[in-house]
Amino acid sequence: MEWIRISTNKLKIMLSAEDARRYALNCETADYADVVTREAFREILTDVRKETGFDATDDKVYIQMYPSKEGGCELFVTKMGLLLTEEKDKNENHTSKLLNIEAKNEKSHRTVRKRSASFLFPSFEHLVALCRRMTDTYRGESEIWRDEQGIWWLILTENGNPLTIRDDYRFIREYGRMVSAEEARIILPEHGVRICDRCAIDIFARF
Repeated sequence: MEWIRISTNKLKIMLSAEDARRYALNCETADYADVVTREAFREILTDVRKETGFDATDDKVYIQMYPSKEGGCELFVTKMGLLLTEEKDKNENHTSKLLNIEAKNEKSHRTVRKRSASFLFPSFEHLVALCRRMTDTYRGESEIWRDEQGIWWLILTENGNPLTIRDDYRFIREYGRMVSAEEARIILPEHGVRICDRCAIDIFARF
């Protein structure tokens, strides 16, 4: 078993085919709601904690699993409690930086920056419905991906204030779930296929 510490709250675990058999974990047929699968996840996190210090005992954990080419599987583990804390810290840091910029340059009333957001959808129909809603109003770049589990992803990149991104896209919760854009950039190139680039919203709104 190998691992990569992505951040304070994110860990990538790589299991060989032998590792997967030892934990009785079949990446092709595993059911997240199944007791056996949950127990395998617990054993893996317990074992990896000894080496990494990544302790998810008291946290709500989000796990994404993908089969690897060698016959094993890869797990992307996110501690949701720490994710919220990190986002809060980032927002506070962004606010501090913005205040410093304004203090140094009073003539500059707006700082234009790129911001990204990523979303997962329970079905193709939910994704298309959102694209139809946004096609006349959204002016940024949009990408649509599909991962190895058949899940649809939408990544938005536009100019705007990163501090308000969750509030600005709150309406998308009617269609899908917001996830870390950083996480999407790590997972999708390795375990997904980009279906449409840049103008994905306008194209999928035609379906």
